[in-house]
Amino acid sequence: MNKIPIIQYLPLTRPKATKLFTQRLNNSNIMVILDLEDSAQDPFSIENTDQLKIQARNGLDSISKDSSFKPKCKTYLRINGLNTKYFEDDIKAAISAFKNNIAISGIFVPKVEDYFSIQEINSRFSHLDFNLEIIPMIETMKGINNLPSILESDKKKNIFSRIHYGHFDYCFDAKVWPFTDPYHMEFWEVIKNVAELVEKHKKTYIHTPFPFPENENLFWASSFYLKELFPALDIWICALNSELSLSSQPDIAPSLLFNDYDTSHINQLKEAKVICKDFLSGKANKRSFSVSNGRFIPPHQYYAAENYLKNLKLK
Repeated sequence: MNKIPIIQYLPLTRPKATKLFTQRLNNSNIMVILDLEDSAQDPFSIENTDQLKIQARNGLDSISKDSSFKPKCKTYLRINGLNTKYFEDDIKAAISAFKNNIAISGIFVPKVEDYFSIQEINSRFSHLDFNLEIIPMIETMKGINNLPSILESDKKKNIFSRIHYGHFDYCFDAKVWPFTDPYHMEFWEVIKNVAELVEKHKKTYIHTPFPFPENENLFWASSFYLKELFPALDIWICALNSELSLSSQPDIAPSLLFNDYDTSHINQLKEAKVICKDFLSGKANKRSFSVSNGRFIPPHQYYAAENYLKNLKLK
């Protein structure tokens, strides 16, 4: 089987480390997404988040001015969404970086829910003298529901050639609790719907980030399972952990073993308590996510767990 392309998120709040990681990943043919969004936030403080956003944009500026930053593989930039207060500053920072000749292939756009958003982002960069990919991220119920019309609308314009599904945001928006994982059949139900549409329109499907940074076997089992479901679909697999990205793809596909998705009240309560506890215990200072007990926990999952516990107290 051909090697499955891997793409890795990297924060811009630490530009020196990000440059080193980019080089390391590129040496193993791993693509990179430089991130101005989720990795630059403090879930408990708007003021800190504002400062982290500035820090991330400064990180982008620093990297763009470094003539030694010459990625071997495709490198992308994720900005904050069109409806956030950070959007305009991100656009300015991105354009400034492009003027410094940073090697960026395209822009990842969070929480896209309509074709207008894609056209709006594209128009902001249309004056640049090189082609820039726009990659819509489908991360909400509205985005999922509108995906057929988004894809149909692009038939003649061809503004984008890839779609990135974001599972953490989707679960939070759809009030899915507990969040489904790659070893749940329910996890794949939404993904199949998205992937089928992307395949129909002959675009690339970029798979949601993998939530278990230490579970190499599950990473490859779920990746191969996706390829088996859609053998003709162009698929990229997204990772959050560089060690996982650099792991060797096995020659023989490991089997994906499924567990029951337990939505009983006892398990929902247990999961909520575990996620809240693990998020707080594993959260590094000024970091937007946590890694605890072998699980990557984004703020979305913590918020969902916290909301579940709060709702129980209100009853």
